[in-house]
Amino acid sequence: MKHLTFTDDAKKRIAKYLSPDKTIVLDFDDGVGPFSAVGNCSLDANYRLIFVKKGMDLHDFDEKIESNIGDIYIKSEMYANIQFEDQMEVRFNPKYFTLPLMSPTKGVLTENLEVVDLTDPVSTEYTGTHDC
Repeated sequence: MKHLTFTDDAKKRIAKYLSPDKTIVLDFDDGVGPFSAVGNCSLDANYRLIFVKKGMDLHDFDEKIESNIGDIYIKSEMYANIQFEDQMEVRFNPKYFTLPLMSPTKGVLTENLEVVDLTDPVSTEYTGTHDC
């Protein structure tokens, strides 16, 4: 089973978002799911730690991983999940005030894990155009 560890400094950085009435999602912005209308066109990895109200429909996030801050949900599809290893770590970089997501064999997956707290429902309908 996959496990994500948050260092003590990383836990302090996100402590204000933690709440028993929230569900935690680790999203890879690939255009799939209620948090991404079009995906990420740049060549960088765009990972987000998203806090949502418990009970929100998260059917795209169908795999649960354990962490030292609680269960975290990810997409099980290979293209969204292939970077994740059994043991991952979120650190805090005080120089840049960022949260690097680390892999033991692949190194840094992203220099800054974006933290998003969503308290209102997200519209899943996208009607605009998008040009990278």
